[in-house]
Amino acid sequence: METVFQYEIPVLHPLAVHFPIALILVAALATVVWVFRGTAFWRRCALLLFSLGLAGGIFAYKTGEAIEEHTEGTPIVEELVDMHEDTAFYALLVTGAVLAALAGLSFWRERRITLERKPNDPLAARILLALAALAAALLIAWTAHIGGTMVWGVAA
Repeated sequence: METVFQYEIPVLHPLAVHFPIALILVAALATVVWVFRGTAFWRRCALLLFSLGLAGGIFAYKTGEAIEEHTEGTPIVEELVDMHEDTAFYALLVTGAVLAALAGLSFWRERRITLERKPNDPLAARILLALAALAAALLIAWTAHIGGTMVWGVAA
């Protein structure tokens, strides 16, 4: 156990990236469940998870700059870092768009639910947001794969 405390992790990025990946993937899953259930509960779950995932993703994105400087000169990092950074940016944009759409729909539905008495959210909105959520999840997974390749990749 003492050996663990003899070392330190000099940058935050490896610690920061795992939570947003997990949160956004679970948020996409909650959005897919929402398509089938249609209830406000699942919309709110997706909204909360995407909010936390986006906040964590922004933090992870910001910490990436420090690790880029720290790993300068490593051939695999030099080759993939720009692609990793670009896909992370696009993943954040899509995640932010999904979050904004969920927030807008939630605001609209919460105000109208007392007037309409329709318990389920509109199916078309659920399907469109689920597709966007899956796109965010795929971008997150691809970005994570590129990052994992930079750390663990070996030539095939």
